[in-house]
Amino acid sequence: MSDSLLIAAVSVLGTLAGGGLTAGITFRSERRKDAALAQQQRLQLQSAEQQQAQLLQAEERRQTRELRIDHRRQVYQQFLADVHAANHDGDNLGDMIMRARYEPTGDIDTAAAEFDTAVREAGASLQKVQLEGPEAVSQLATEVMSCLSQLPPTLRILRRWREDGSPQASGEETPVDAWFEAHSPVNDRLDAFIVAARQAIDALLSARGPAQ
Repeated sequence: MSDSLLIAAVSVLGTLAGGGLTAGITFRSERRKDAALAQQQRLQLQSAEQQQAQLLQAEERRQTRELRIDHRRQVYQQFLADVHAANHDGDNLGDMIMRARYEPTGDIDTAAAEFDTAVREAGASLQKVQLEGPEAVSQLATEVMSCLSQLPPTLRILRRWREDGSPQASGEETPVDAWFEAHSPVNDRLDAFIVAARQAIDALLSARGPAQ
């Protein structure tokens, strides 16, 4: 009887031990699964956060580039507008001076003052182009302004020459010739500036990274 009880007790203990072992293994397995799932979720969340940060950075770069493009375009357009205005005023003033000896004209003094003001405004716009760059555009803008700045003194000489009625010395350049010689390069340099300015804006449009 004692042996039977002992055998039964051992059997029960074995069953309990086996059940406990199985439960322990199952518990550890579930914990590993939970840990793996938590790790996967952390990695997924980290990846999503990185993607979101990359998207935000890309959007910031895009907005920065758009602002830079708009600013550059405005600077170039203002310079062109000011140069065209000064060039137009110079044309009108030169025409008035050359007609003044033969027919009534408008107020040359007022026209000359307006021309000087227009040239100064173009010079102020040039400084903004030089700050904005790039170098090729800045250089051409400087050349445009250099040509334009030669017009006021040439027109003053032309005016004195017209008012004094100075005769033209044979074979010598007259102020009229000097005026056309000084005026003709302005438009050529302007055309070159426009091409370079367009290329500079296109360079920003095609850029993938932060604006240069």
